[in-house]
Order: sequence, then structure tokens, then C-alpha cells
Amino acid sequence: MDFRTRTLRLSRRAACLAGAAFAAGLMLPLVAQADDYPSRPIKLVVPGTAGGGMDVIARVIGDKISASLKQPVVVENKAGAGGNIAVDYVAKAAPDGYTIVIGQTAHFSINPSLYAKLPFDTIKDFIPVVMLAESPNVMVVGAQSPYKTLADVVKAAKESPDGLALATPGNGTVSHLTGELFQKAAGIKFTHIPYKGAAPALTDVMGGRVPVMLSSVPTALSQIKAGKLRPVAVSAVKRSPALPDVPTIGEQGYPGFDAGTWYGLLVPAGTPPDVVKKLNAAANEAIKLPEVREKILAEGGDVVGGTSDQFATMLKADYDKWSKVVKESGAKID
Repeated sequence: MDFRTRTLRLSRRAACLAGAAFAAGLMLPLVAQADDYPSRPIKLVVPGTAGGGMDVIARVIGDKISASLKQPVVVENKAGAGGNIAVDYVAKAAPDGYTIVIGQTAHFSINPSLYAKLPFDTIKDFIPVVMLAESPNVMVVGAQSPYKTLADVVKAAKESPDGLALATPGNGTVSHLTGELFQKAAGIKFTHIPYKGAAPALTDVMGGRVPVMLSSVPTALSQIKAGKLRPVAVSAVKRSPALPDVPTIGEQGYPGFDAGTWYGLLVPAGTPPDVVKKLNAAANEAIKLPEVREKILAEGGDVVGGTSDQFATMLKADYDKWSKVVKESGAKID
């Protein structure tokens, strides 16, 4: 072997070792990031205004996660475009666990089919961390309504040549699409009356101007407790802890009927698995606390919890279900 050949081989070996060392160096910050996480404040983004039901849940959960992880959790409200502004913001955030979104059914399972084009993919661009809670819709009528049960509502719808008027907070909402699911299950027709928000819809139902409404439990709960609305059914497979005396749609002749809203934490795709595990553990620990469970119950929710994988499986199934309903309903927002 001549000197030149030997030198060339040594140079190649040195280059390989240097490359390996460089790659290892690049990996060190990622490992350290997961091991040291969190080392600074965490941002929890809420796709809505301050004071709403989701905001209330975010703040109580954020406080407990902060105590568990020994870092501040700062809630940031980003309302607009049906939650799409907030979701897009988090989708484009660094995948380091320092930007989280509290999302729900409408944002992640319905909007992708409802809106003509979104700048993000709710399945590919996010990692589900934990499903915090779920809340069914509730079918309500005015306190003076002749309808006492779900059977009364179905009978009235069948007897109405143009279909029974059904109020919802808006086109493409969970309430609207729950109505679409139910009219198919019951073989009836509703005339959908979409309002710009729940408040005016509730006012018209309480005043007898519209006979029936589908609403989230948190939205209608105070008026139900005040005796201004009569609940006739909830849309989940089991009764709502917030309305234990109200039978489910399934109990009243439509077994297996299940529609409602879930709330959960998600992070950008690419977030390190160890970071996701830490967030999942902290959130599960938080929702086991009596004060947190009571707050979620007061907002009409039922605590869930579980693993990241369980949430991911549920999200995909929920996405597929609502995509089909949106398509069949013809609902669209440009």
C-alpha cells in the first residue's frame, strides 16, 4: 500500500467519523428538549372568545397542567372563521410542545368537509394528546310546548307536510348535523332554521316562535335549569351527567344513536413522543381532580381522558362519520 492510498483511506474514515459526530450533535438538542421539557411557558390556544365553555375548560385544565409541569400555561384566545384561524396557527407552530390547541368536533371533524379549502389537514398536521371531555347535544322545546317527549316531536314532524321547524346555532354546526342524522334515523323531515349563534335561537324557542332546537348541553343548561326550556332527549349513547333525568335518543327508540361534541388537546405533527407523553400524563392527572371534574360537569361535559392513541383512533372515526353527514346534508361554507 503506498502512502497516497493510505492517506486517502484515513481521510475517508475521518470524514465518516466527523459526519457521525455531526449527526449526533444535531440529535442532542432534540433529546435534551424532550428530557428538559418544559423549560419555558406553554401556550394553550383556544379557538374562541374568552368566557365561552371551551375557554373555561382550557383555563381550569391549563392551571393544573401548569402546576404539574412546573411551568406557566398561558391561554391565548384566537376566535374567527369557525375556529380555523386558531387551528391553522397551531398547525404552523414549532412542533416542540410549547404550542397546544384545545379543539373540538367542529374544528377537527366537521370543518374539513364543510369549508371548501383549508390551509391545514386536521389528521396529518396534528398529534392528538388527550380527549378531555365530551358533551352531547340536547333537543329542547319551550316550557309551554305541547311536546313532552321525543315521540311527540317525531309525531309532529310526520304530520307536518313541510317538516317541523328545527332551530340550530348555524349551518354546519354539530347541532345542525345532529339534526340531519336524527331525521334520517327517524324517517322524518326537519325544516332547518340556522341562526347566527345559539342565543337568538334559544330566545325564539323559549318564546314559542320555533318549536324545537338542538343545542349543546352547556349552551342550553342554564335555561333548562331555570324552567324556560324542556329537554326531551340527549344525543349521546349514555345520559349526560349534567341532565341525568333526560333520556337519550337511543333509549327512546333509536338504539346506537350517538352524536355530540368532544373536547381535546392536540399539538403540531412532529412533536417528540416523550413530550406528547408528558402532556398526556399531566392532562389525565388534571381531569381526575374533583374541582376539575366539577367544572367540566358544570359546563355540561363528561370527563373522558385516555391515551394519545385512543384519541387518535376516535378522531379518525369521528372525522369519517361527520364527513359523510356533511356531504349528504349539502352544507358548505366558502
